[in-house]
Amino acid sequence: MPAAATVYVKDLAPMAAFYEVCFGLRMVADAPGDYRVLGSGAWALSIVQVPPAVAATIHIDRPPTRRRSSPVKLSFEVPAIADLRPTIRDLGGSVDDGSWEFAGFRHVDCVDPEGNVVELREAVTAGR
Repeated sequence: MPAAATVYVKDLAPMAAFYEVCFGLRMVADAPGDYRVLGSGAWALSIVQVPPAVAATIHIDRPPTRRRSSPVKLSFEVPAIADLRPTIRDLGGSVDDGSWEFAGFRHVDCVDPEGNVVELREAVTAGR
């Protein structure tokens, strides 16, 4: 069984589109208005719509304000961070300017359309 994570969201469709398009995940299961499971061979991401009464209490700034109180950050290995920046912005997210290198990867944080911090990881090759 692959590893899995769950993200609870205010707006299911744009959040699912963000993770599908930006990270190449494909839909595994779907119940419109309730949840969508996206996956790759290695893991699955469940995106779950919060109940309407809860959603009504959540305000999302545009651009989204970075959430600072969550101890969890999803990480995705991507072919090229620079190539993904415009897509993330077009889908309602934002990308930090700074980066750092660790364990053979260049890392940059981004924020999804609801403010969740996501780490982008790009393999560092010689000469880059």
